[in-house]
Amino acid sequence: MFTFRPFPARVAGATRPSSQRRAVLTGLLSATVFVSFLALAQPAAADQSLETALGLSMDQAHAVMAIEKKYRLEFAAKRGDFNRESRVLRRAHIARDSAAIAKQEPVVAALQEELRRIHDAENEKIRAVLTPAQRGRFEGVLAQRKAMRGSSRDERLL
Repeated sequence: MFTFRPFPARVAGATRPSSQRRAVLTGLLSATVFVSFLALAQPAAADQSLETALGLSMDQAHAVMAIEKKYRLEFAAKRGDFNRESRVLRRAHIARDSAAIAKQEPVVAALQEELRRIHDAENEKIRAVLTPAQRGRFEGVLAQRKAMRGSSRDERLL
């Protein structure tokens, strides 16, 4: 059976770590963990607001917010229609009702195209507000957002 023995103070060649040394090592470990969390906590450019990601001026930021607000309402209304019609199509697939599927697929496709059109129009309005350098960064943000979609439900919308 193993019994715990405290660190021998007088063993040849062995020294007990000093409290100062332990404090330094603990501080270094804490700093390393803290910096790691900070690095992980930084949002990707696609998650940042456009103001931060593109370095917008105040006037540009206000213009972009107004554009986003206008299109957000329009997109949300159309997305509600899309979701409702998609549920009808899903039920038709579950029921294996080919007539309902044939009727519903063009409706869902038209709504999906309308959502894409709204999204593209919003991006064009935003591009009009940006400088050429900001447009390049904006394209990068859009590419990152598209890459982040993956298998999410929004991929089929856009």
